[in-house]
Amino acid sequence: MKTWEACKNLLAIRLDNMGDVIMSNAAFREMKLHYPGAKLTLLTSSAAAPIVPYLETVDDCVIFDVPWVKLDESDQPASVLNLVETLKGKQFDGCIIFTVYSQSSLPTALLAYLAGIPLRAAYARENPYHLLTHWMPDPEPLSEINHQIYRDLALLEKIGITPDFGRLPHLAPLAAPETALPAHLETASNEPYVLVNMDVSEEKRRFDPLAINTAIRGLLSRGQRVLFTGQTPNSYLASCINDIDHPRLINAVGQTSLPQLLYLVNHAQGVITVNTGVAHIACAYDRPVLVLYAKTNPQHIPWSSNCDYIIYDIPAASKSKNQIIQYVDQTQSLEDYPLPSAIDILERYDQLIENEKVQTL
Repeated sequence: MKTWEACKNLLAIRLDNMGDVIMSNAAFREMKLHYPGAKLTLLTSSAAAPIVPYLETVDDCVIFDVPWVKLDESDQPASVLNLVETLKGKQFDGCIIFTVYSQSSLPTALLAYLAGIPLRAAYARENPYHLLTHWMPDPEPLSEINHQIYRDLALLEKIGITPDFGRLPHLAPLAAPETALPAHLETASNEPYVLVNMDVSEEKRRFDPLAINTAIRGLLSRGQRVLFTGQTPNSYLASCINDIDHPRLINAVGQTSLPQLLYLVNHAQGVITVNTGVAHIACAYDRPVLVLYAKTNPQHIPWSSNCDYIIYDIPAASKSKNQIIQYVDQTQSLEDYPLPSAIDILERYDQLIENEKVQTL
């Protein structure tokens, strides 16, 4: 059997969203350091693919939305067979499948098996038999719960890599000319600003717009500039800044590309967000970030030394039907987490910024 040390053409698989791929970038970097002459290809979703050029670890990318991950365009049986042929044609020596504890790696392992990839490593609760050559029995969440970054790095130990658990994910910094900011945003970004982003991928994660509206008014009343960002204009985002007519509020919803957002996050004085993708971007750039975190998966809380988070409950009717997630919710996360007020948000943000000032002295 081929050994991992002999691998020259590796496949990493992370099929979820942008924030998930950013967290897994710590593992990608360890793979590149351990196999300096190997090519690393990432198989990921269309939602995550735009961040790949900024990872600085991946040499190639295969984009596909599989039907066993919650994505918009993934019900394509014939295309799955085509994907198998695509992977087979690339003649990978080995693949590592990165998952969260509430996912099964076995459908993805079957893809790799059918594609003839000789070495296949992943977590699995059940015995994968021949689907995986390197099986890491999954202890989560029944015995323990680890952060996603730790989970990914620990999987590498199964294939002989000794990872540096202190080496956190990063993203490539962008210079202003690369981003071609609209004139009004470039002017606004020349002064210190707080970037606020309330975009959500699921309605159940929406935060109270009145509390955000009040918090933004509080920031403005103290003379701070607020850059309010979001991917697509909608009534929810509009309600977050409803009736705020202030020259120091810049509404940039629908006006920033991904590289522009990366630049603006990297140069923000601080970030307040409910969006985990934006949160992980801020962590990767080590910017002060306060995350309003819907109580869903404790593996994905922000992870840099320059962050803070406030957990809040989601409506019972909106909670996941996944039994693993329900188990965690019912046995290991019993506290009630009411929505924080605008005062709570401002106090925690002020404390975060003060801590950052102390760290930089």
